[in-house]
Amino acid sequence: MDNTDKVVNFLEESRRLGLRVDPPDVNCSDYLFRADDPRSIRYGLGAIKGVGQAVCQAIVAERGRAGPYRDLLDFCSRLDSGRLNRRVLDALIQAGALDGLGSNRASMSQQLPDVLRATEQLAREREAGQVSLFGSVESSPIRIEPVSIPEWPLDQRLNAERETLGHYLSGHPLDTCRDILSGLVSGHLGELERLLPSGERWGERRRDATIILAGLVCAVRRRGDSTAFAQIDDGHGRVECGFFRDALSQYGELLGRDRILVIEGSLSEDSFSGGYSLRARHAWDFHRLCVDHGTRLLIDLHAQGIETIKAIDAVLRRYRPGATPIRFELGLVGTRGRIDIDARHGVRSDPLLLSELRAVAGVRRVELSLRPPWQG
Repeated sequence: MDNTDKVVNFLEESRRLGLRVDPPDVNCSDYLFRADDPRSIRYGLGAIKGVGQAVCQAIVAERGRAGPYRDLLDFCSRLDSGRLNRRVLDALIQAGALDGLGSNRASMSQQLPDVLRATEQLAREREAGQVSLFGSVESSPIRIEPVSIPEWPLDQRLNAERETLGHYLSGHPLDTCRDILSGLVSGHLGELERLLPSGERWGERRRDATIILAGLVCAVRRRGDSTAFAQIDDGHGRVECGFFRDALSQYGELLGRDRILVIEGSLSEDSFSGGYSLRARHAWDFHRLCVDHGTRLLIDLHAQGIETIKAIDAVLRRYRPGATPIRFELGLVGTRGRIDIDARHGVRSDPLLLSELRAVAGVRRVELSLRPPWQG
């Protein structure tokens, strides 16, 4: 559990075997990973960074003694505050281990200071004998009002998971742009076998194939000034991509961790690892590609009043000036309409713009059309 690379490899193998990996949960997980049934694995609390073995074992023991935790206050009040400090609670929230105790991670994070103050008060009342003989939290008048705020944006939630688990678990940074990428790539990294043509005779080594893939740079190894190997991950799988002399000199500056790249290269079987490898010929930064090659931004909305329009306008203002024209498709009572705004009043079609627009109430669909860079 202390080796993130091994955990990631085991998770990938589990998915290949058709096993479901359930997230950590203080009401279900043990300290170690556990097979709940023949088709699923429950994530272990001990794999959360910053949460020690003693805390994990205390969580499991208290759950066995008094039953499942009902909410964040119940969870905090039933455990030793000396072990369950703010740092540990933040890690549990960010890893998703407390998802069952609140409406979302953002609300629990905001509610946490009030819960900790209430927990301290309950501890003082117990010492003073003000709680019932059974030590029940319900007998105390302390109540924490639920906080209703939007969940963290996907990138913030996933980055928090990576900080506490060492990798993304509930989603992937490419999830918000797969619709755009589907029109550019040959396929995803979980179907490389399909993308590589078979040999002409049985037993013959499979032939190389020129393909286009997209993924997140999650690690880079450099060998001198002429060679670099980047681990590319798209949520369906991983592949090692080699950048050799010419490709490295031209695209080496793109090899930064967490950058989304679109890569054209030669796919081949890797005789050493038994998997596949990619030799890069061309590479593009996905965010830059969206800005430079966006041909139209489509916003489909059901107008809920002037506030919807104001909210959309406020988002678009942050991405002006830009060269991508906009098309609004409007749903009104009993009818639909279309408004086209040309490039003179266009926007900078950064993927972050799409995420912000999708969060506006009343927006039903946001799509960006791209001209592939290899088409000129």
